[in-house]
Amino acid sequence: MIKLVPFGPEDFTRLISWIDSKKLLITIAGDFFTFPLTVDQLRNYLEEENSYAFNIADNDTIMGHAEIILSAEGTYKIDKLIIGEASNRGKGIGQQVINRLLNYCFTILNAEVVELNVFGWNIGGIRCYEKCGFTLNRNKKTTFAYDTEKWTALNMTINKDEWLNRESLKYETK
Repeated sequence: MIKLVPFGPEDFTRLISWIDSKKLLITIAGDFFTFPLTVDQLRNYLEEENSYAFNIADNDTIMGHAEIILSAEGTYKIDKLIIGEASNRGKGIGQQVINRLLNYCFTILNAEVVELNVFGWNIGGIRCYEKCGFTLNRNKKTTFAYDTEKWTALNMTINKDEWLNRESLKYETK
């Protein structure tokens, strides 16, 4: 069962070990960090206000990382999401993680809207988020430079009513 566990200094080495390229770091964090990721960057990260940093655990095994950030009144953003070991990626774990993060946002933080950004080339990520109820916000895009390429980050959102409707469908019987 996927659970969220607070992220702290004791977890820095593990997260750093998962980030093996500039491309991966930009993919999960945009331009928030610089490669290579360091302990000092992570110390500063933990000092950010209105930020909730988590380890993602399956039973007692830490397998990923995610952050929830207050981005505007009633709006939270899921950010810095990674399933750590490459061998665990692409196995559907992401949906479980997103659903756990959404539950936290809407039930604990009382969010009205949850958003996230995903690069347009990340088709697997986009599909995962759509399966969790996110829809594309066509009015909000950001461009990032990666070496000689330009990447477009797409914004996706889900509101509390949409999430509650999806949650209630899980329990309906046919």
